[in-house]
Amino acid sequence: MLVASRVFARQFGGAGPLGPLTTGANTMKRVMVVAALAAAMAGSVAMASPTSGFNDGVYSPRADAPALQPVYYVHTCTARSRVAYGYWSNVSLAVARVRALRQCAIRTPRGLTCFITACT
Repeated sequence: MLVASRVFARQFGGAGPLGPLTTGANTMKRVMVVAALAAAMAGSVAMASPTSGFNDGVYSPRADAPALQPVYYVHTCTARSRVAYGYWSNVSLAVARVRALRQCAIRTPRGLTCFITACT
């Protein structure tokens, strides 16, 4: 890359991508600055820590061995009217039903009724 920029600078009398055609200390300073920035960027990516509360699912790839994480059974309910729908998930079946109906009611015009169509 540096050789190509020097050839370009000599042929066309201008500056290459690294600035004017110079030799000696200025070129070495630029190379050292670029190398230091590249090392800092690579180090910051490698040192990034994952979010502590992040749940990767049943098997965590961040664990040394596949460790089972607690899995909670969640009820998901769906409510529908002729023109709208609503769904909600919760550990409590009663809460999931009520909130699915509420979400459906928000989207449904007055006079139409929402019904629970499925709960799992």
